[in-house]
Amino acid sequence: MKKKILLLSLLFSTLLTAAQQVEMDYQEQSLSSILIDFCERYELQYSLDDRYFSNFTVTVSRQFPSPEEAFDYLLQELPAAYKKVGSVYLFYQNQSAAVQKAYTLSGRFTDKFTSESLPYTHVMVDGTGLISDQEGNFSFVGSGAQFHLQASYLGYFLLDTLVLAGTHHQFLLSPSNFSIREIEIKGLKVVRSLQVGNRAGVLRLNHQVAQFLPGNGDNSIFNLLRLQPGILAAGEQSNDLVIWGSYEGQSQVLFDGFTLFGMKNFNDNISAVNPLMAKDIQVLKGAYGADQGGRVGGLVNITGLDGDLNRPRLKLSLNNMTLNGLLSVPIAQQSALTVAFRQTYYELYDSKQLSFRSGRSGNSANTSERTIYPDYNFRDLNLKYSGTNSNGDSYGISALLSEDRFSYLLDLESEQSRFNYEDHEHNKQYAVSGFLQKRWTDGSRSKLSAAYSILDKEVRTLRAIGRQQSGQGGQGHGPGQGPGDSESVVNEDQTLWNSVAEGSISLTHQLALAEQHQLELGAGWVVNPIEFMEDSFQVQRVDQRVEASRLNVYIQDAISVGSRLELKLGLRANYSLNLDKWYWQPRASASLTLTEGVKFNLAAGRHNQFITRSSLVDGVGNYHYLWSVCNDQSLPVLEATHGVAGLTFHRNSFTLSVEGFMKQTDGLTRYIERFEEPSLYRGESKSRGVDFFVKQEYKGHSAWMTYTLSETLEKFAYFDQSVFQRALHDQRHELKGALLLNFNPVRLSSSYVFGSGFPDPRPLIDGDFERDYHRLDVAAAYQWDSRTFTLETGISILNVLNHANLKYANFIVLPEEQDVSLNLHAEAIPFTPTVFLNVFF
Repeated sequence: MKKKILLLSLLFSTLLTAAQQVEMDYQEQSLSSILIDFCERYELQYSLDDRYFSNFTVTVSRQFPSPEEAFDYLLQELPAAYKKVGSVYLFYQNQSAAVQKAYTLSGRFTDKFTSESLPYTHVMVDGTGLISDQEGNFSFVGSGAQFHLQASYLGYFLLDTLVLAGTHHQFLLSPSNFSIREIEIKGLKVVRSLQVGNRAGVLRLNHQVAQFLPGNGDNSIFNLLRLQPGILAAGEQSNDLVIWGSYEGQSQVLFDGFTLFGMKNFNDNISAVNPLMAKDIQVLKGAYGADQGGRVGGLVNITGLDGDLNRPRLKLSLNNMTLNGLLSVPIAQQSALTVAFRQTYYELYDSKQLSFRSGRSGNSANTSERTIYPDYNFRDLNLKYSGTNSNGDSYGISALLSEDRFSYLLDLESEQSRFNYEDHEHNKQYAVSGFLQKRWTDGSRSKLSAAYSILDKEVRTLRAIGRQQSGQGGQGHGPGQGPGDSESVVNEDQTLWNSVAEGSISLTHQLALAEQHQLELGAGWVVNPIEFMEDSFQVQRVDQRVEASRLNVYIQDAISVGSRLELKLGLRANYSLNLDKWYWQPRASASLTLTEGVKFNLAAGRHNQFITRSSLVDGVGNYHYLWSVCNDQSLPVLEATHGVAGLTFHRNSFTLSVEGFMKQTDGLTRYIERFEEPSLYRGESKSRGVDFFVKQEYKGHSAWMTYTLSETLEKFAYFDQSVFQRALHDQRHELKGALLLNFNPVRLSSSYVFGSGFPDPRPLIDGDFERDYHRLDVAAAYQWDSRTFTLETGISILNVLNHANLKYANFIVLPEEQDVSLNLHAEAIPFTPTVFLNVFF
């Protein structure tokens, strides 16, 4: 009887142990100490070699149905095993498994306090360099079960750790500006403002730095972009980016995967990207990899915030021009909903309040000039929902609705004539994107993405120019009459509609083939519907609807040769469905570490673009830009060849970079109306130059300076001589600098831009008319932290020296008579003080 009771007790005890739920929660502890603590906590008998198992460091935080499943999880990727003899667990070496098995390390980088994913994190695993994807994921295959991992992300402290092989690691990086907990991580190295020279033609920008630069907070992203080498700042291009000599429409701005076609953005007061929504900024100036395509210029890839998964957050920003707010709410600790909204105060953009100065000057005896100050208002709404599931798969959907209006009225009278001129522009942009990324058990990743964006632009121009007549006092003007008591010389009422859209679906897969190979495959479909209509005096003259669609596939292999040489070889192919033609685009890049802190980068590639923003020159020399589809006949598919070579020196907090570039682009088009027979002409361009960049960081302070020496030339069939001439945006010299001083809680900053000027596009002026560009901005800010909120306030003064700069591509010529004209130009930012107040909860 006693034996039966004893057997039943043992059986009950065994079943109870088997059904027992166990938990492990250890952070970077030796495997030996984990096993000992676990077995003693659950009263398990064990035997192990403490010295051997102390060689492995493990991080684990999860529950298991039984101790056996916990041990299986711990030892699955290690040269170790266990077996149970009676009631004793024996842990021992298993070297045969280590010889035959390749070990996979994969994981995701997130913010330690908000759980925000950290895209494009720079990773070094056992001396091999990697870059995480847009969701912060990476994978690596090695021969050992333990890896030395280093990770750096702009604005965050460097992570340096040993980690065991596994496929669901979560790596938490600490932000350097998290004031409440900063003392816990004091003394660790932090990567602060920007990264240059890790790869050819690539910049990484810290969005947190943007808010401390001088300027209106609603345009802080583009304020930061314009201060980078190779991105044109002089001329204050408002609705496009000129990167390494690219033309209108040749560079692309992506936000959460959808294309931003650009808004009017008068006087740089506000931009199409809400700075409160930006998380990561990546600039690809040229010769980028096969995973990107569709443009022959540069690419700016902005990733939006996912939202705080841990607690609600509210951000409010108020300045003397706009109101900006953001609300983030966690949902079930696995996802978050983020909403952001901006609205201008219309009266603060009123032309009278912006008219700091105006004047009249002449470049010839028969030419007069006027500076105009338009009315402008803007609003936009961002919505984003994103999260992860228990398996580490991530998903998200992002949407944008924005609208702006731009207009001005000019009414001038002289002894000979009178001008009435009105210009109205209305832009509406809508966009949405979504993705689903799956992390597989072998560490590879698949991502399904879709995006759609559309820009509707309506421009109406009313022009009445009359010759004054004496002795008449009638009111208004009838047929054949100009404004007031004048005989009509020119009478015009023209409306243009231009709509451009881009829709895409793509599937990509990334996997680590071996210790030295990271393979990426992708396929997708892109469609670009474009509409153009023109009315004159309410009579429709043009109604055109065209569409371009294409399939694309690419393959790209990142190869590490030892610890010094990194190669990336890729091929992208586009099949144009409307042209029934293949376009092949090989890409290649290399990075060679010459010695510690010195890297040589090289990249080259071919790029195609299937929609174009053609230039149109009217009868008096004004330039207009319209989107259209490349038909490979009158509008050829754009084709460009890029080449980049650079040398970078980086040591401690000092960086020096020199980078040369070359671009040749074929397939430019320009429609000329001012000849006897208006016609469309084909052209080509070539750009070359060199960027110099130097940066120093010291105890929280940062300073950098850039200099670009460049040349952009073009050749069209209508030129008098078949030689290359200066393009409209050709500028020989541009010097830029920024200084950020952090005397916490006070921050001081300044920036300066010098440009040597552009050739004047107005045909009535003989020779080149280049006006130097000078702009000095300064700012001061104060930050106050409490347990529940953060308060920031400050002042920025733009164009402190009040230099009379001109905006690039904002010239308008109005003919008065055959030999007399009036030139209009929109003035760049004058002396402009702005104040702001930010509250973060």
